Amino acid sequence: MFHCFRMVVLQLLSLSVNILCLVQKLPQIIRIYQTKNVNSISISSVLLEETAYTIMLTYNLWKNYPLSVFFEYIFLFLQDVLLLYALAKYSRNDKDKQTDRSKPYYGILIFCLYLLASLMGFIPPTWMNLSTIFVIPISASSKILQLRTILTNKSVGQVSRTGWAIAAYGSFARIITNLYETQDMKMVVNLLISFILNTSIVIACTIYSQEERASKSTDEQRKKTT
Repeated sequence: MFHCFRMVVLQLLSLSVNILCLVQKLPQIIRIYQTKNVNSISISSVLLEETAYTIMLTYNLWKNYPLSVFFEYIFLFLQDVLLLYALAKYSRNDKDKQTDRSKPYYGILIFCLYLLASLMGFIPPTWMNLSTIFVIPISASSKILQLRTILTNKSVGQVSRTGWAIAAYGSFARIITNLYETQDMKMVVNLLISFILNTSIVIACTIYSQEERASKSTDEQRKKTT
């Protein structure tokens, strides 16, 4: 009885993550296209995040894990490609940002070539096993960079809190499913760190968005009084 209940819960968690991952990055992408602005979004953070997604996607495919365990990485990989394109398109065209505009394009090319090479079996098994060790620091660094950008700017800018909230839930759900289905502790540790940092970004977005609304409200009141 308990076994059946546990399987149902795990399937529901996997299903919810798979559904949410289809739209996890869309709020961020749509927001950029609507505002044509990438303020407070760290390009380096997205590049590192896509690196982690690429490694995890190729690792899971190589290990022949059940699709339910890593289904979301397929869509997260594709959505980050779209996000990188949007960042390249709408980054400011000045000397300080000129180099940054080329980084997303090079990143997209490298990520796609690595995935293709993995699918064709050109990546050595030794590296496939070793690569997951780097996912934890890479993934953590990407989130720390984004968090630092928000804190430095003291502004949410165009960062989507909804997308990061979905990411936090996805990390939490995958911790549970991996503990029961794969017992792969490397993946569990990576997901735990991701959950903590994703939640931190959500909290930062909440705090600064409230401050920005309060500031706008104060400015509007001042205009009315004058």
